Amino acid sequence: MTDFEDLLHQIEEEAEAEGPAGRAHFDELRDRYDLVVQIIDRRRELHLTQQQVAAASGLHQCVVSRIEQGVANPTARTLAVLARALDAKLTLTGRQA
Repeated sequence: MTDFEDLLHQIEEEAEAEGPAGRAHFDELRDRYDLVVQIIDRRRELHLTQQQVAAASGLHQCVVSRIEQGVANPTARTLAVLARALDAKLTLTGRQA
């Protein structure tokens, strides 16, 4: 396991110990993390900078940066615009076990 995976596992255990509210909060953070990783991976796969994605999407570069940092709470419209700039599609998928 990597250091990050160890940390994530520790945080998950602490969330479980807090009960349903802790678990719900952890799941929300994990969902946000997973989305951010997909956005960053896709941008890198296309060899694009944040500035290039911003220009293609009509968003400010600082918005792209905040989304990638996981500190923004983008709307569905913003995510759709970002997905189009990344030649991607927003989809809803079932959770992996």
